Amino acid sequence: MAGRGSRESQSGEGRGLIGSLTKGLQVLDLFSAEHRELSIGHMAEQLGIHRSSASRIAATLAMSGYLQQVNAPGTYRLGQRLAALGELAGRPAGLTDIIVPHLERLVEITGETGHLAVLRGPDTSTIAVVDGWHTVRMHSYVGKQAPAYVSSMGKALLAGLPESTLQDLFSAVDLLPRTERTIRTFDELEADLRRLRERGYGVDDEELEQGLRCVSAPVFSPSGAVDASISISGPTQRITPERIPLIGERVRWHAWQASLARGATRTPEGWTEAPTAQPEEYVAR
Repeated sequence: MAGRGSRESQSGEGRGLIGSLTKGLQVLDLFSAEHRELSIGHMAEQLGIHRSSASRIAATLAMSGYLQQVNAPGTYRLGQRLAALGELAGRPAGLTDIIVPHLERLVEITGETGHLAVLRGPDTSTIAVVDGWHTVRMHSYVGKQAPAYVSSMGKALLAGLPESTLQDLFSAVDLLPRTERTIRTFDELEADLRRLRERGYGVDDEELEQGLRCVSAPVFSPSGAVDASISISGPTQRITPERIPLIGERVRWHAWQASLARGATRTPEGWTEAPTAQPEEYVAR
């Protein structure tokens, strides 16, 4: 009886918990920004269980959409079901209700696909998408994640962090290149964030994906924190370098209108002043 009690204590069943479910959640906890793909062997070693047990747990999670098997045999990554649940759990109350109407007006004017995102560690997580009306446009989805340093929305969010927080966040993150234009060093990232604060909008100039440009702006909370950002994304043929300043001012204007709707009164110290007049008329092409 003593042995059975010991096993119940280890698994949690003695406290009314389900041991196998606990193990499944422990498998999910093994994933991180540095470990996006895990093998069955790694799961078994980290949790101190047999490979066959780890394999059954991973297969069960994959069948339910919480894990997704990759090309390498016995290797998994997090599934889209988790992204959808994370978006529901992490969405600040009322955030989309307040911001999305302003994003919809931005998309109506530009025709490009609009996004609303929040920061999840060193990554951005898209919590709302408004499809553009151009025939050729970017296709995205709620729950999509991307490294913040290659995303215009991510950079708008990072620009609102204290310097010490930014350094801690990227102390163990390698700035891996996605394209030849991707930021490669932390110094380059800091310089880009300074420019973003000076002009009030951010740019992803084919840094995440070749042929795609994105322009973003921060959405401020009443306290001045940057806890959300919006962007529009489209092909480089339409979002040209010459048009980026005009597009940037348009995105910035709508982001500030969303900030006002949330109760913000001014941009925080270190940021350019908030826009006071609508930018010149934008003509979609």
